Amino acid sequence: MDAIELLNQKGKNKIEARNLIAEAIELEAFSLKDFESRVGELKEKQIATVLEAIEAVTGKKSAKPGAEYLKFAEGYILSENNSCKREASRIVGNMAADYPGELEGAVEALLKNTRDEGTVVRWGSAYALARIIVLEPYKNSALVQTVREIYEAEKENGVKNQYKKALKHIKAI
Repeated sequence: MDAIELLNQKGKNKIEARNLIAEAIELEAFSLKDFESRVGELKEKQIATVLEAIEAVTGKKSAKPGAEYLKFAEGYILSENNSCKREASRIVGNMAADYPGELEGAVEALLKNTRDEGTVVRWGSAYALARIIVLEPYKNSALVQTVREIYEAEKENGVKNQYKKALKHIKAI
């Protein structure tokens, strides 16, 4: 059974579906290419479930999904759905250290989401940007100053703390 059939199956709740998809990704039984070719059959909520599964896998130290997962996630950073935005941002944050040369498009989208009304969206962007600015190609870049300005303007402590840890780590505050 592929991910789309699983997501459309009656009786499966979101957590069960997410866990089964995550397991399939880890076992390399999930075909991202096949999934992408059929993603138009899904509702945004279902796509968010798949992004949650990818995030769960990429959040593990032992997991090393390929760059195609990073690119897939990047396509949802500016989604209409806040859950998709949040999960896509977290995937980018989880994978940033493995693919520092492939983050340009993601950084632009993440910066746009730092002005989003939704705290979870801003938190996801902060999570990713904080992991990006500590990487060698970025820690002496203009992005650090931009993140510092975002940090200073942010009112929500949970979001602000994501930036603060990274800025302190690179001695930018």
